[in-house]
Amino acid sequence: MSEITAQVLKILNVRGGRAAQKAREILLEGVKLEELQAPMKFLADHWSDPTRPALIALSCKAVGGEPARTVSIATAMTLLCSAMNIYDDIMDRSKLKRFVPTLPGRFGDGYALIVGGLVTSKAFFVLDEGLEKEAPPLKRQIIRDLFKDFLYRMSEAEAENLRLIGSGNYDSKEKLHVFEMRSVDIETCMKLGAVIGCAERGEVECLGAYGSFLGTVIELQEDCVTSLNLTINLDNKIRDGDLPYPLIWAMNHNETARKVILSLTHKEKISPADIRKVIETTLETGALDHVQKLSKKITERAVQKLSEIKDSKTKDNLQFLAEAQHHSFVISLNAL
Repeated sequence: MSEITAQVLKILNVRGGRAAQKAREILLEGVKLEELQAPMKFLADHWSDPTRPALIALSCKAVGGEPARTVSIATAMTLLCSAMNIYDDIMDRSKLKRFVPTLPGRFGDGYALIVGGLVTSKAFFVLDEGLEKEAPPLKRQIIRDLFKDFLYRMSEAEAENLRLIGSGNYDSKEKLHVFEMRSVDIETCMKLGAVIGCAERGEVECLGAYGSFLGTVIELQEDCVTSLNLTINLDNKIRDGDLPYPLIWAMNHNETARKVILSLTHKEKISPADIRKVIETTLETGALDHVQKLSKKITERAVQKLSEIKDSKTKDNLQFLAEAQHHSFVISLNAL
């Protein structure tokens, strides 16, 4: 483990570990039906997300608030994002991620859908409990509206992605726009923390913009990992026409890449040799170099949004997290 990775994990666990652990404990509460106990336990054992609650806590502290007050709301947001990830795995037909089975990969789409619904209900139950602790009615309503806006905008992002898939119009700029839309989860986390910390409107928008840029970088990088087949579902992505950004960029800039990739989009069985050819052709176009430069550019825009943050230590932590995200990505690509 690199020193930077160790520092990132320390910040995330210190700021978000409590909420992440609470979310995992809540997953196992009240599940009486034996058929659901195994998938819920599997999810609790194989999933942990300190990132989102850590960002909520840091955002709260950045505006002078008390991070401990964010735990309940952060737990609710963490659970809700977990449910969104389950639905995403179902839509992507992802059976493995980083060589570990996904929930639908292990238990099937049916149980995954049920668990996703159950986790969503738990998220809103925790949210209601958390809102009771927020005394001003106006603040409670703002937090509710942020959760509602998150669900609406995430649904719009997935619908836009389905439209692009259905149109067969592979344009890298449109794909990047989908990532920008999907970044609403990190944007919402930053806004939630700022609101709980009693931030002024300008501070909320500033931190939300930071979250939007950071979320876009995370989406872009995860998609790049998919393009190298490290999630073991690139064949499904190609067959379904849901192409990763690097493949689309390669097609837009190289005719050979376009022919190689399009020749597989309707192929019934895509072989390991086909996947190797796609990856090699994509690498030859310089697509990954482009993604690295794009990641750096967006990261710099995220950092710029922190210029007005009052708490200098928290500002440094947020800047470090953004820059470390990009740095770790570059290091991982260079190691391949």
